[in-house]
Amino acid sequence: LDIVCKAGFLEMSPLAIATWFHQTPGLDKRAMGDYMGEGDDFNKSVLYAYVDLMSFTDMTIDGALRKFLAGFWLPGEAQKIDRMMEKFAERFCKDTQAFANADTAYVLAYSIIMLNTDAHSPKIVKKMTLAEFLRNNRGINDGADLSPELLEGIYGRIAAEGFKVKEDDGAIDMSAAGVDAKVSSHDKYRAEAQQLMTAAQGLLKRASEGGATVGGDFVVANKAEYVTAILQLGWAPMLA
Repeated sequence: LDIVCKAGFLEMSPLAIATWFHQTPGLDKRAMGDYMGEGDDFNKSVLYAYVDLMSFTDMTIDGALRKFLAGFWLPGEAQKIDRMMEKFAERFCKDTQAFANADTAYVLAYSIIMLNTDAHSPKIVKKMTLAEFLRNNRGINDGADLSPELLEGIYGRIAAEGFKVKEDDGAIDMSAAGVDAKVSSHDKYRAEAQQLMTAAQGLLKRASEGGATVGGDFVVANKAEYVTAILQLGWAPMLA
């Protein structure tokens, strides 16, 4: 990227780089994900421009997430993934007005990623059931439940076809090419994933109710801060 910019072939601006990522074949999709996930202001601006060049109008959240994740590989660091999913959720809600707020889209997006990994990783023998998926997502819409029909549709579509990254030589299944989970660690993976979702749901519910304090004054966050700290501990089993 530096070489291309210094040679004068590409403007060193977030919008120009984001457009280049979208339109240029042959780029390293893993490097793209790592670059856009970095915490520097410029890298974050590239990520924001990349997402804002996309439209999720009239799309379901799993369809929008499928479109978003087809362009690059998710990086392997929790904070990088967090920044990406927060921006995705913000854009999706802006385009669709589908949920009470962007936090709902943020939590549901992570739940969908866990479902995709669970359903399509060959190392996971005991798959997540529909009942488990519905239970994982109770109360995430600003304290209210999402419709069972919505969640059942998401479950069916993800179970039928996993997320794929579009490479020049074809689409690659994210679960098959990602970090494999050992069969012997399956129970630990499911327990940690369940703990992650339960904690996130509890925090969102307390916030929607004007919640009680925990060891001090309770501060209502207006983005996705309820899940960030939990994600930093639970990202590995989510991608396993």
